Amino acid sequence: MLMTPKGLIINSLLTGAVAGVILGIGEGAFVGALTLTLEGVLAGAVAGALSGLVTGPVVGATVARAGGATGGVSVGAYTGMIVGGVIGIIAGAGVADFAQDIALIRSTIFLDALAQGYFQASMLGLFLISVLGTAVGAIVGGINKRHPSYP
Repeated sequence: MLMTPKGLIINSLLTGAVAGVILGIGEGAFVGALTLTLEGVLAGAVAGALSGLVTGPVVGATVARAGGATGGVSVGAYTGMIVGGVIGIIAGAGVADFAQDIALIRSTIFLDALAQGYFQASMLGLFLISVLGTAVGAIVGGINKRHPSYP
């Protein structure tokens, strides 16, 4: 059975969602470990899962649309990097006010950028979610490249 372009996009969206959540949990827990507390690791894992749940499907659908079945890993990675960066800027600016109220974030050197202002939070969000988007895009692009049922 041959897969239609719409089917490829839906398949990529679902793959991106699963990969985004799994990789987001790992990245979030790693960043949360910088606080040196179990609460920080757990909060980071939850935040990573939520960011992966948002970023993964968007990156997956964009990679499928941009690269199709011929794009491969590189097209997926670069597309994920761009889309993840845009989502990261928006997400970073959105959490800047919320992060100022959390003492654990303000006392951690690396995460303190979230509480210093909109620009700093946007740049940290850009970096972290761009890394997540790059990984998700590479996974989705690689799966789409070797998918045998696409014409």
